[in-house]
Amino acid sequence: MARRIRGDATAAAAVMAAGSATFLAGAFMPVSRVYVEGDPQRKLAILLADPGQWSTQQMLLAAGTAALPVGVVMLARHWDTGSDRGGHEPLVGQRLAQGAALAWVAGAGLFLGHLKARYRDPEAFALGNMPFWPFQGYMGLSLAGMAALGGGLLARARARANSGALPQDPRWPGWLNVGGAGVFAAVLVATGDLPPLVVYVVELSTGAALLRQLRRSADLGKPA
Repeated sequence: MARRIRGDATAAAAVMAAGSATFLAGAFMPVSRVYVEGDPQRKLAILLADPGQWSTQQMLLAAGTAALPVGVVMLARHWDTGSDRGGHEPLVGQRLAQGAALAWVAGAGLFLGHLKARYRDPEAFALGNMPFWPFQGYMGLSLAGMAALGGGLLARARARANSGALPQDPRWPGWLNVGGAGVFAAVLVATGDLPPLVVYVVELSTGAALLRQLRRSADLGKPA
């Protein structure tokens, strides 16, 4: 039973990491220079010069946007590995992880609709004839999801430290999510914009850290 639960948690971390990596692969394509171009006509020229690359990017961004919430939902479902069952902090951590999953799913729904519109009508995107609020809503919900996930990870790390369970969870992924959410939210409020790739860098690091921790736990659990 413990092996099955560990496997489910490993799958969750792997989906988080894979979804984040897929999004970043799209975000770092050459066509991304369109996002920092201020002139609408130059934006349009960039997209018309390579429409296939633009379409490919939107599909990669959509795949990553959809996959990351799936990983967080899976993580929330398999939050309790059984070593710390029955305490208050594990329950708090799981509730925060569930809140994170809800925020990520809601945000993904907004952004997927926005990406679909970009894919279908790149001209409207380039010329600024596309509503901006879905993207802003997606960013706000993503940052809320980051903060909740970080709080959940910190609560779980405290619970395992107090229980004396080995190996203990590292705290830095929790602080990375909480701190990153705070910094990114300040930038979003101050400027009205934020490149979403920064969120996926954090979640790629989080997924990789969770995978490393789960593998370490599995190695320590093997008979000598």
